[in-house]
Amino acid sequence: MSNYTQYGKNVIFCAPAQMLDQPLRKESPVAAETLPGTVVHLDANGKFAAGPGNVSYVLDRDHLGQAPVDVAYTADDLATAFYCGPGLILNVLADGSQDIVEDAPLFATSGGTLTATDPEDGSTSIGNAAETITTGTSSELVAVKFI
Repeated sequence: MSNYTQYGKNVIFCAPAQMLDQPLRKESPVAAETLPGTVVHLDANGKFAAGPGNVSYVLDRDHLGQAPVDVAYTADDLATAFYCGPGLILNVLADGSQDIVEDAPLFATSGGTLTATDPEDGSTSIGNAAETITTGTSSELVAVKFI
């Protein structure tokens, strides 16, 4: 697993800094083992499941348990996730071995990670890269601007 903190990324919510209130969150159990920073949706059982949905969220880290961003939730753990609202910048897991350029569109995969490659299935991007980065061999947190 990547050491996310080597890049100074130890949180999911990272901007805008001037917000007085935290962005909208939803609380629900997770359907399966899932890392913070994963794009999730609510499944038919009301649990967070990896991948985009009609409404997509980004799974937050376990603040109360003080778990870091590289510790996964296990199935049925209660988790919080941020609604991907416009104007937010969140650190989101992106696939490994990618060259991501700032302002490039990013697309959510069925596994809940992001890719810079347009899936050509008519999917719209979930947001735009907020940084230029080359990801390592495994998934890594990348700053994403939601529009």
